[in-house]
Amino acid sequence: MLALSYNHLPHHLKPCFLCLGAFPEDEKIPVQKLICLWVAEGFIQKIGQRSLEEVAEDYLMDLIQRSLVIVAQRRFDGRIKACRMHDLLHDLCLKKAREINFLQWIHNDKDTSPSSSSNYKIHNQPRLCVHPYSLLEFYHVPRSYSPAVQSLLCFRNEFDKKISYAGKPFDDLCSFICRTFKLLRVLDTWYISAFFSKELIQLVNLRYLAINLKYSCELPPSISNLSNLETLIIISTQWMKVILPCNVWKIPKLRHLYAKRGAKYGVSLCSEEAVMDHNHPSILENLRTITNFNPCGSIQDLFARTPYLTKLGICGSLVSDSGNLMFPNLEFLRHLETLKLDIDFFPRHPIALGEVKFPANIKRLTLKSTMLEWEEISVLGMLLPSLELLKLEDNAVFGLQWATTDGRFPQLKFLKMKGLNVRQWITCSSHFPSLQHLSLEWCRDLKEIPSSLGDILSLQLIEVNYCCSTVDESVRKIKEEQESIGNNWLKVLIREQLWNV
Repeated sequence: MLALSYNHLPHHLKPCFLCLGAFPEDEKIPVQKLICLWVAEGFIQKIGQRSLEEVAEDYLMDLIQRSLVIVAQRRFDGRIKACRMHDLLHDLCLKKAREINFLQWIHNDKDTSPSSSSNYKIHNQPRLCVHPYSLLEFYHVPRSYSPAVQSLLCFRNEFDKKISYAGKPFDDLCSFICRTFKLLRVLDTWYISAFFSKELIQLVNLRYLAINLKYSCELPPSISNLSNLETLIIISTQWMKVILPCNVWKIPKLRHLYAKRGAKYGVSLCSEEAVMDHNHPSILENLRTITNFNPCGSIQDLFARTPYLTKLGICGSLVSDSGNLMFPNLEFLRHLETLKLDIDFFPRHPIALGEVKFPANIKRLTLKSTMLEWEEISVLGMLLPSLELLKLEDNAVFGLQWATTDGRFPQLKFLKMKGLNVRQWITCSSHFPSLQHLSLEWCRDLKEIPSSLGDILSLQLIEVNYCCSTVDESVRKIKEEQESIGNNWLKVLIREQLWNV
């Protein structure tokens, strides 16, 4: 019966389904990562004016509606954040993948991976998935089989996460991969710390690169040689930053640039060298995502050249010599929907948001350490009428009282307050008419949640974590009051409590 479901899949959905077998059994699969892999593999065909990512979401929804994929986690707006496969479907996926030489797992534990193979017959296998403990054997893959490999993904399971990799010969992993698999289009070594090898620059067919760097480093300017690269994901330790040269903006097909835990970016697009270089694109038409962007120099020229950005995350010191917060001018980014600002150092003087130019269509905003006054948050609601998600975290706002006003957050669905010193919150249901999810975390000084929030007809969940007992009591009271009038759909989730003396 399961095989019939696969056999009746449209031609364009079969490789998307088989690609799910590249992930370990029972693992939550981040949709963002899955879609980037689909795009890099060439499984997604552009339809009209829609982006490849939008078409890929439709493909995923089709698989879900056919009960071949399970929704594991949703975003606040109902979109799928993570998915997974039933064990039987995962087995079917691996079986079909082996039948047509679509992918192969290399695993030294035959009992935990039905697709494992100790003889490494990987000729005509375009995709390899490897567990770290199999890398010792993986080093012995015959070189004669390697030209066929187009994708290499390394994973680890829950047991592996608790094991120290000290003494394992992973330091030369990148060099080994580059020497062995020269036609790679997808390389993901996310779960294994390694050095950045200059030989990576020779993998000119790469479309997707995810690498976990063992030490901080400055990537070479020759990274622009990866002219086919679409997704670049870099992770470094929290105290060691990676520096990306300005040549990264020369990669013409680059769509997504993720820097987990931050990276410094060179932004000198208007330098004499860049102007004279005809290979340097004046407009980065494909670029959609930049995260954890710690700019080295002025960023306004970069924004003028990235008009199609939809997601932007800026971190680092955006404070001027006088101690004022330098809010970037984002008016060029008319397609921007998601914005995250994380400031390393507190500004000396609060900023007036009325002087800042935001794109009006921003839907999701996260602020950290910006030290705004609560009055400015109301101004923010006026500047961003389409705002659906607002996260105020870790001293994003400073002040003991938040008194909201009417008509400032008409579309807001998700509100998160974390690590703020606010004591009193004065509001009413009409100020947040569309709110669905309220999250409070580490707001130690807050005394209670206004009871009027319970009257918001759209409110579905109140989540409280590490707040004082009086906040927990006010939330329980809201739930009881709503149940007394027949509102049984409001859920309350209290995870951890601070015991106040």
